[in-house]
Amino acid sequence: MKHTLRALPVALIVLAMAAGLGACAKTGSVVQKESYETATLKRSTIESVVTSSGTLSPVSEVSVLAQMSGRVEKVNADYNDHVKRGQILVELNTDMLKLQKQEAEADVNKAQAAYDLQALDAQNKETLAKKGLVSDYDLASSRASLGNDAAALASARAALKVIQTEIDQYALITSPIDGIVLDRNVDVGQSVLEGSSSNASSLFTLAEDLSHMEIKAEVDELDIGSIKVGQSVRFTVEAITGKTFTGTVHQIRLVPETTDNVVKYYVMINADNKDGLLLPGMTADVEFIVAQKKNVLSVPSAALRFQPPSMTADQIQEAVFKAGLEGMSSDERAAAETARAQSEKDAAAKQAASASGRTGLAGVMMPGPGGPRPGSSHSSQNAAASTAAAGAGADAVAKKSLWYLDDSGKLAVALVQAGVTDGTNTELIGADSLEGRRVIVKIKVN
Repeated sequence: MKHTLRALPVALIVLAMAAGLGACAKTGSVVQKESYETATLKRSTIESVVTSSGTLSPVSEVSVLAQMSGRVEKVNADYNDHVKRGQILVELNTDMLKLQKQEAEADVNKAQAAYDLQALDAQNKETLAKKGLVSDYDLASSRASLGNDAAALASARAALKVIQTEIDQYALITSPIDGIVLDRNVDVGQSVLEGSSSNASSLFTLAEDLSHMEIKAEVDELDIGSIKVGQSVRFTVEAITGKTFTGTVHQIRLVPETTDNVVKYYVMINADNKDGLLLPGMTADVEFIVAQKKNVLSVPSAALRFQPPSMTADQIQEAVFKAGLEGMSSDERAAAETARAQSEKDAAAKQAASASGRTGLAGVMMPGPGGPRPGSSHSSQNAAASTAAAGAGADAVAKKSLWYLDDSGKLAVALVQAGVTDGTNTELIGADSLEGRRVIVKIKVN
């Protein structure tokens, strides 16, 4: 009996400690409550953009080729030189051409002498023919020889003119445009080939004007529908940090480029380069501005996706439905409530009809396609909210829910219409009355 009495206080202490721990655990579960990360609805600029990359190049490039083969005597231009149209860039050796010119001049003199002699013979025979002293055949033969000599003289003169042209023009390779030398591939003493040869190479590459540049950007087929001629473009280059350049789309090339089953289109962009910072070959990170809204009410996009986990799908549905009724006339409210009641009635009838098609244990374990599924009433809060919005009227179908804490600290929801988004923030259309309100972005546990 003494042992029993001694054991009682110990047991009571143990029970008290257990009760205390249980109370603490219970209290802990109550203290642990939801808190929210919020954001204030404010006005800002929202842009929708398509990103891409491309390479800078001059708007117009010209390759200078030799029009005749020969050995280079002089090179009068170098990299980055500004040249004028007609300026001599390269001079070729003309020693052989000068010898050919002398030979061609001799051929012209010889042909001229032959022509003059035959012309005199033809003139004499015409005089004799009038007196009947020369036959018609001899006269015709003399005239034919004169024509041959005239042709030979013209040919000799043409040959001389070709050689003279090579000396005066082809041996002097000139700039076809006003521009700047981007590349040079010729040196003194080098032998060059005429441009028609398959082994000919460019001597110079000239850019017409570097104050205007062009970007050849690749755009994915999913985004090409958002690109239009005349569309504004922003771009940056890694070599010039902290500076953003602007441009304009001037051409969308219709021939696609397919790589690893990815279809892309080339979009040509004009960019101003009056300050000369942009250089050919630079890689540009491009943003095509699809839409831009200034001074519009905006909200973090995450807030439009938020759903309170502490509420059931039915509770969310009811809250969204009531929010959709705000601003409606009495007739519109009655119509919305009637439509919702009818929708619920139809769903219940479909569920009952599906359930009646199955009996026994199989009907309980395997409900019909339209029947209830375990946890189905809470499986998708977003679906419940969409259903509620549909019951609140056709206009609410395109709206999204925005949750906040009312003046009493309770969860409340407003239906808003979303506009342009940049992925981080979204425009709110027709929601000026909500400006300055703090809305829930996400939930966190303290």
